[in-house]
Amino acid sequence: MLFSEAVELYWTDKSKRLRGNTLEGYASAIRRHLMPAWNGREVEEITHDEVQAWVDGLPSYGAAEKAFKTFRQIYRWTIRKHQLRIWDVTQGVELPQAPVVRRQTLRAADEQRMLKGIVGQPWEAVVLLEAALGLRRCEACGLDWSDVDWRTGWVHIQRGAHWVGSRIVEYATKTKLSDRWLKLPRWALSRLRQIRGGRRSGRVRGGLAPHQIAGRFRCFCRRKGLPWVPMTCLRHSWATISLEAGAAIEDVSVALGHSTVDTCIRHYLQSFRTVVGRASDAYSSAMLSPA
Repeated sequence: MLFSEAVELYWTDKSKRLRGNTLEGYASAIRRHLMPAWNGREVEEITHDEVQAWVDGLPSYGAAEKAFKTFRQIYRWTIRKHQLRIWDVTQGVELPQAPVVRRQTLRAADEQRMLKGIVGQPWEAVVLLEAALGLRRCEACGLDWSDVDWRTGWVHIQRGAHWVGSRIVEYATKTKLSDRWLKLPRWALSRLRQIRGGRRSGRVRGGLAPHQIAGRFRCFCRRKGLPWVPMTCLRHSWATISLEAGAAIEDVSVALGHSTVDTCIRHYLQSFRTVVGRASDAYSSAMLSPA
């Protein structure tokens, strides 16, 4: 079977099950990396060494990871679906070492200044909710005014808004744990009441798409000289500010909707020094206490 045929069959099958934004990611990897390398090749003739050499030749860790995982999905699906009696050549393939990435984050004082500076903008509510709750951008853009308990400040995170195929598409949250309730700080709840006015329902984002809000937020902050990080990094800022203020990493992980605490440590803990310092102080205090 030609690899191009396997791609077509895989796509027909998965298009019935996968989300549009997931399919777009696969389509990009197939178009940019898989087809130029494997189009016209027989699936049964592809070797492990060829796959490893292909991965080694990809331009970056991100490209290698995405391209290889997409290739592996299609390859293994083809073996299972068509019961091919061949060895899985994706076993043992090594990805390049992941680079150390330090996300941009805002300190509490800078975030306060930024939030004050964007007051009155049409997209203020989305940025405020993402910053105050540590949401994914899609989650903040998917919120409805009716998702907020205006008496207690609890917010139900249950959907995400994505830009797929030149239109906004909404899906349920990324995982079951991502469907969660979060509590707004009083100052954020008070400001959102002012923004909401008499509205009782309707998406908080208005008619703007997620990428439009992100672009306008960036341009406005730069024009006004306000502290700024990409909207994705507001989530990282929330985690870092919370941890540095003394929040337990387990609690932060639950609030972010992670399935494991390890995810929070690997992706969102920006300042180990603060956390380690608290642990050291606790040990020192215990050692100095009378027996």
